[in-house]
Amino acid sequence: MKRSSLNLLLLSFLLLTGCTLVTVRTLEEDRIAKEGFSAENYVNSIWESDFLPTLEENAVEIGHLLSEIDADEDTATEQYGNRTSTGPYSFMAQGEAKILNVDRESRVGLAHLDLQPYDSEVDIYLAIGPVLRGNALRDAVGFIAFNDFTNQVEFAQVSDALKERADVEVLTPFGVDERIGQTIRFLGAFTLDDRNEIVIMPVRLEVIE
Repeated sequence: MKRSSLNLLLLSFLLLTGCTLVTVRTLEEDRIAKEGFSAENYVNSIWESDFLPTLEENAVEIGHLLSEIDADEDTATEQYGNRTSTGPYSFMAQGEAKILNVDRESRVGLAHLDLQPYDSEVDIYLAIGPVLRGNALRDAVGFIAFNDFTNQVEFAQVSDALKERADVEVLTPFGVDERIGQTIRFLGAFTLDDRNEIVIMPVRLEVIE
């Protein structure tokens, strides 16, 4: 290599090593980076555009879904279920039910639901709070992945923010305690921890009778 070419190569190396690489961000991205992660903002950004449409398009009628699980749980979970790790599967579900009773003996409130054909027996439950357990809303939709977040804390915060949004927009305005004896239609999700205790976390509730 000629000396002039070698000198030019060395000069280029020195210039490069003396440079500081700068990440170019939009003003919005810069604001978010400075503020840090906000689960509430994340949920707000997906609720109408992605989250609710995913549930509306993919929720399975609860009677059919439970029949499929009872017939062959492995096949049903493969076809309808989603999970974010090695834990239990979560499912998107919709259906009609009569509210038989409301149990508020603990802060993990539950409404007792009777599914068609109505026989006044409790078939499933509806989570009504004020404490809302589990990660069914986050895990059931299938597109909220752990690897999309920095750590487990952020991932857990997303689950809590989804439940908070559902509580504020759905459960509180609906007033489940005043609906005993009425027939409702629900849209939501549940985690299959125990087949005998299916608890729906709702994102939509309406009285139909």
